[in-house]
Amino acid sequence: MREFGKLLTGTILQNQIFAQFDRCRSRAKEQGKSLRVLLRPDGPQVSRIPWEYMVDPADPARADYLALRVPVVRDLRLMDPISPMPLALPLRVLGISALPDDLPPLEAQQERERIAEVLQQDSSEKVDVHWLPGDRWKDLARALGGGTWHVLHCVCHGGFDEEGDEGYIQLSGDDGSAMRFHARDFRRLIERSPQLRLVVLNACESAVSGSQNVFTSTAASLVEAGVPAVVAMQYEITDRAAFTFASAFYEWLAEGVPVDRAVTLARDEVKVRLGSLEWATPVLFLASETAQIFASQSAPPQPSDESRTKPPPTPPTPPGEPPEPPATSRLIARTSPCGHMALGPANLLAVAGEDGVVRVFDAARAELVAQCMPVQREEPVRLAWSPWRRHVASRHKDGTVVIWDLQTELPARVISVGDHGAALAFSSDGHWLALTVENRVQVYDPRGARVRDLAVVPLREAQAWSSGEEAPLGPLSFAPGDRCVVVACGDGVVRQLNVHGLAVMTWRHPQPVRSFAVTAELLATGCMDGRVRVWSWQGRLLWRTHPGVAAHHLAFADEYSAMAVAHQGGEVAVRDVHTGAPSLVTRLASRPVGLAFLEGDEGLLTASHEGSIECWELPDWLAEEEV
Repeated sequence: MREFGKLLTGTILQNQIFAQFDRCRSRAKEQGKSLRVLLRPDGPQVSRIPWEYMVDPADPARADYLALRVPVVRDLRLMDPISPMPLALPLRVLGISALPDDLPPLEAQQERERIAEVLQQDSSEKVDVHWLPGDRWKDLARALGGGTWHVLHCVCHGGFDEEGDEGYIQLSGDDGSAMRFHARDFRRLIERSPQLRLVVLNACESAVSGSQNVFTSTAASLVEAGVPAVVAMQYEITDRAAFTFASAFYEWLAEGVPVDRAVTLARDEVKVRLGSLEWATPVLFLASETAQIFASQSAPPQPSDESRTKPPPTPPTPPGEPPEPPATSRLIARTSPCGHMALGPANLLAVAGEDGVVRVFDAARAELVAQCMPVQREEPVRLAWSPWRRHVASRHKDGTVVIWDLQTELPARVISVGDHGAALAFSSDGHWLALTVENRVQVYDPRGARVRDLAVVPLREAQAWSSGEEAPLGPLSFAPGDRCVVVACGDGVVRQLNVHGLAVMTWRHPQPVRSFAVTAELLATGCMDGRVRVWSWQGRLLWRTHPGVAAHHLAFADEYSAMAVAHQGGEVAVRDVHTGAPSLVTRLASRPVGLAFLEGDEGLLTASHEGSIECWELPDWLAEEEV
């Protein structure tokens, strides 16, 4: 195992990476601070490698393990970092030990007594430990839903279902026999307890994931549900090692040691006391920027005499409570009711009218420049611009896609794809047109010939959020470089597909994504849970808004670090791309059907369902921003 650990170290800590690691370690030592190694196990099979066995490169003999010297953590930070939760004592710990009749018995009683003893050794007023008398999932659900809990400790059997590609723990069914409680069900249950800050899964293989997706493991799914720290087992573990680890872990946690350091010290306890390699079986998953997952509440500082004489400063507007909208706007056009608006090159604006007409305006001059009417006058539902100002595509309710020649106002190409889908997008060079059709993405060339037919294979719950009127696939775009397409799926996952239909990157959401926008560096998504999220193309979530009304339209500014958001209820806001700080622009009188920044960012265009197209003055902070 030590030789294997040397191989892992040589693979990870090479050349400049090792030099940077050495500098960080030396600087931490000089400043008296701790060092933490964060591993992001993305990619096929990567999450199944026991990285905790890396040897310490600072050890001349390469004989000691790094994870016994510094915290080595699986970093699954999917959202903006979770801050320490102000804790009003007592710390409430909920425990469950599952002992199904048809599985080997666990030494659970000793672990229950030891954890309660360790946590309540100073005062039972500071820590409240409650072990469930039952071991069914209903018992756990009832307890989590009926009170506030900060820590959940599970003693049970576990495993990974290779066929179903999902982790599970074993609870008891109504008849006393073992019942698999799968990761997706566990996650849904945990989402009802937002106060949970730590989950300890003393269950075999609870950290094991599928070969392609780290989030199929039981532990990672709980992190994705919003738990900032999860301790789980990446292999089978003996009762003795599990008990030794848990006892030491809670001892250090009770002394106020950060959770990552507590895991490191508990690993050392297993190594020294048992002489066993099982010290690396427990794995810490972290979704917080800090390992101090609780913050004790203290009395607020008293104001000084000087501060009492000064007027209180104006507090910044928190996200979700933007200021009142300015009234500065100009009317571009008023048309018949419409279903979609799209801005193209040279500030040309296309509107899909419910009367079957595609109207094109010059937004800068507020003039109608073209009207395109299909012979069948079937209502257009979606529009997409080619990079060339002469062509715009419309998708209609009857399943036809028309590429219009705006010079003649006649169809240049008509493609029949069926009525199971609505999204369409041009590549940045205009050579390809992508469409969603049922659960597939089809790509067409300029002649209208289909050159790609990519099957998007969602997870089992792909249809869970889709009604009978909704397609399993949502918004669609080409990724930067036009070598991949990005599509929102009905299971809440946004997938980046290569030319072979393989998902090369995923962005997971708790509910389906209704809208998204892309730049060369960023992906913004509007989810049905009411949050707007901004991601990097590497899958890192940079920030998210508070829950609210679902965002139906998103747009990035070209010259400013800003994006616009149009919510279902009519609220339109401009947000700072880096921080998410909002400025409310307006509230539309009816449902928004599109928004975009004018070329040169001379204003923000909005279109409402009733047919009003307006240009709004941008917030002052954008004018002050240094370009």
